[in-house]
Amino acid sequence: MDQKMVSRFGGPVFAIAMAAILVVMDLVTKLYIENNFSHGTVRQVIPGLFNIVYVKNKGAAFGMLGHVEGDWVSYAFTTIAIIAIVVIIVLYRTLPADDTVSRIGFTLVGAGALGNLIDRFRTGSVTDFLLVYIGQYQWPAFNVADSCITIGVILLAFQMLMKRENAAVDGAGES
Repeated sequence: MDQKMVSRFGGPVFAIAMAAILVVMDLVTKLYIENNFSHGTVRQVIPGLFNIVYVKNKGAAFGMLGHVEGDWVSYAFTTIAIIAIVVIIVLYRTLPADDTVSRIGFTLVGAGALGNLIDRFRTGSVTDFLLVYIGQYQWPAFNVADSCITIGVILLAFQMLMKRENAAVDGAGES
């Protein structure tokens, strides 16, 4: 890949700018929902597929452990998010300059973790508002930060599989 392209789309300046834009998008959308919807509101957008809802999530991603009571849950998820962000920064710095897919993946995961962390500091929980469903089957409500984390993890998994496959092909060619 062209070195200018790598530095433009895989470098730390790009990562910081991308993360900042995503965190702001996450915060703005959450603030919009909080200021314009009553808690528990459901607005149908695409019948049978997509609604805007306003729910607060004290648990992990997609409401996991949201039913568990106690302040320790919020403290635990806050601590986990801080550790995850630090690990992401460390791992990002160890990536080869031309590993743009992994760099973008880590940036997305880090931005999502930071967006939800800010929400926990701000309100003690995370505002979720996107609800995808088909008939009676629905995915738990989520937000922009959760979307960033999910897409980032998918990119990282894809990149790991591609590296594994390339290593297998290179290993087979050496025999």
